[in-house]
Order: sequence, then structure tokens, then C-alpha cells
Amino acid sequence: MMTKVPFKTMLVLLLLTTATQAIFANIAQNNHIALFLQDHLGDGYRKIGSRVYYRGKEIPNANAGSFQFLGSGYAKDTWKVYFRGAIIVDASPSTFQFLGEGYASDAWRVYFYGKPLSNATASSFKILGNGYSKDPWKAYYLGKEINGANASSFENLGRGYAKDNWSSYYRGEKNDKFAGPNTQPLGGQYAKDNWSVFYKNQKVEEASASTFAYLDDGYAKDAWNLFYRGVKVEGGSPNSFKLIGNGYAADPWTVYYQGVKVKGASPSTFKALGGGYAKDSWAVFYRGQELNGAGASTFEYLDNGYARDAYTKFYRGEKLD
Repeated sequence: MMTKVPFKTMLVLLLLTTATQAIFANIAQNNHIALFLQDHLGDGYRKIGSRVYYRGKEIPNANAGSFQFLGSGYAKDTWKVYFRGAIIVDASPSTFQFLGEGYASDAWRVYFYGKPLSNATASSFKILGNGYSKDPWKAYYLGKEINGANASSFENLGRGYAKDNWSSYYRGEKNDKFAGPNTQPLGGQYAKDNWSVFYKNQKVEEASASTFAYLDDGYAKDAWNLFYRGVKVEGGSPNSFKLIGNGYAADPWTVYYQGVKVKGASPSTFKALGGGYAKDSWAVFYRGQELNGAGASTFEYLDNGYARDAYTKFYRGEKLD
């Protein structure tokens, strides 16, 4: 004879069973996540059990127990060295090391993104930064030898510029636009020598090298003129010029956005809000253009292109219905 189970007891048992299942499912999920994170080595490499994969494709005969990711696509196990999942032929795993910026070396060779550099000396190879490197006899840019460069005096100056005792270089090429090895990077892609100023290796007309200084956000000045990304800002006052932020700047008479005058803006009350938005006491602006219909007194920038005033919301300078 079957015994009747009270409804309340059945309900309690059902709830306990459901809760137990949820707990075990959560534990299993957490273990799966932990396993996923543990086996993920970096840059597309992954170990699953005794096998090693690169971006979903198994690396044949890779030794999972000794396999290690080094950086920038390089990896190795006890017997082989790999770049982006492919074997680097003749590379020595026991002496192989990642140097940085795509360069690596073993006891005999130097590599750039997996390819050996011809005639580079591994034991004395140095990373200089910004793609530049050298050994005692040669200088390189992005793995390519710089013809005619003097390695012993070669140095990276930053922003793509470099020099030795006799010449200056830009992105690995001899820089004939400069008078000599006195190139001075200033920041923001500006540089100068004793006589001229350059922006992205193009001469900035009317700029005075002796008084030229980079400010920030693309703006620069000398004793007489203002510049934005290498172009003269007409009518600007360098002595009283100040940066506001997000591409905006001002002198006592004019507000600028990316070097262009913002019509109708009041410099004394102007402030940048973020996301291209700005305002003064009377008007709101988006990327240097007045935002019609926006109330300055209540206008505020929210995030990710969104903004609002007391009555209207905006997205990237457009009203939202």
C-alpha cells in the first residue's frame, strides 16, 4: 500500500532538489571558467589536456607539459620554438628569449616577428625602442637594416626619430630634411633642429626653431605664432594662449577647436565637457559648432556621446526624439 506524502513535504523536497542542482551547476560553471583561464596562455595559445592549440588549430607534437607563451606570438616547449603557432626552424629552445617589440633571440640568431635577421649579433643585440634596435655593427628599424647608420653612436630619440654622430633618421630612413644629427623631438609629432621645425617630418612654415615649444593636444607655439598639427593658427596670441581640453583652446579673444575659431564662443566662460561637447554661459557647442536648441545653464555631458539639458537628450551632437 502506497503511503501518501504530504504536499508541503513534497514541495520542500522539490525546492531542496532544485537548489542542490543549481549549486552543483554553479560549481561546474566556476570550475569550467577556472579551467578555461588556466589553460589560456595568451595571444591565441591554449592548452587543452595534453594538446596545444593556436587560434583553434592544434600545434602538432607540441609538448603541453613544457609549453610556455613568451609574448608577441612567440612560444616554446622543450624541443621547439614557435611563432604564431608555426615552428621557427633551427631556433634553440633552451636559449630562446623574447626581447620585446617583436624581437627575440637565441644563442646564435636574432628574430623579428619570427624571421631571422641576417648577420645580427645575438649576444650583443639591444632594443632601443620605437622599432629601433642595434648590435655593435648595425642599426635596425622594424627588423630592417638601416643602411649607412653608425651603430656605436646610434640612438633612438622617440616619435620615429633617431640619430648617430653624422646623420638623423625618421622611421628608419636617413632624414635629409634635417641639417644634421641635432634633431630634437618635441612631442605630438613635432621635432626641430637648429634652424627649422617639422611636423610629421614636414617643415612647418614660419615657425621659429629657437622659441618653438609643443604645448599638448596638437597645439604648439613660438614667440610669434600658434600652430595646430603643423598648421599656423591665424590670429592666435601665443603669449596668452591656454589649452582647455578635448581639442579646445583659447586666448583672451577667441576660442579654437582643433585650430579653427569657434564662432560666437566666449573665452572667459568657456569650458570643455568631454566627448566633443563644450559650453560657455550662453551656448553649447559640439566639436566646435554651436548646438542649436541646447540650454547652456542645464547642459551636461553624460558618457559615450550622450548629453542632455533640462528638456532634451543628445547623442553625438544630434537631438534624440
